[in-house]
Amino acid sequence: MQNEHKLFYIFGKGKLAKDFIDFLLKNIDKKNIIVIPELPEPSWTESLVEYCNELGIKLTSFSDVTIRTHESIGISIYFSKIFKQELIDKFEYFVNLHNGPLPRYRGVNPINWALKNKEKQHGVTLHTIESGIDTGKILDQIMFPINDDMEVIDVYNLCLSNGIKILERSIFNLDNIEPIKQDDSFSTYYSKKDFEKLGDRKYFTRDTLEET
Repeated sequence: MQNEHKLFYIFGKGKLAKDFIDFLLKNIDKKNIIVIPELPEPSWTESLVEYCNELGIKLTSFSDVTIRTHESIGISIYFSKIFKQELIDKFEYFVNLHNGPLPRYRGVNPINWALKNKEKQHGVTLHTIESGIDTGKILDQIMFPINDDMEVIDVYNLCLSNGIKILERSIFNLDNIEPIKQDDSFSTYYSKKDFEKLGDRKYFTRDTLEET
């Protein structure tokens, strides 16, 4: 993949988006990076807006985003809005980093549900974005062990460290990755309406009231 002429549109929030931009800046000019931050920014993670303003990286709102060339790569990093097919089709590649081992744990709060269900392993997945929620083809995945003694914040931090590994090894290699269709027979899905069923696994730790 020739990088110098491509534009990278980053939809997201927080530390992982910042770490990924740090990686991009080692390989491409900042003028080729456009950031669409999740707004309002959550208080529990680092500000992507402040970071971009400090570095002089272009920011635009989700409603105003314009894809200037088909030689564009879209990357969603913990971005909660649903993408319309019209926008998806404008990218050469449009990928999402999901904090779950797809096809299992599609939807929201995958870490919380994995711990609620007493899973022994969890994972992060890079997949193509399609019209369905977390249904796109798998490009890369890392699995790691978890246990019931861990808090949501512990697994979240493992997702951060493994998520940046996936992004760094994959984003400039997309031309050479063979996408794998998800096996829907193994899929599970959780929505926001299931949140109250999480019990003491709703938040980062079992003794706080901080929503993930």
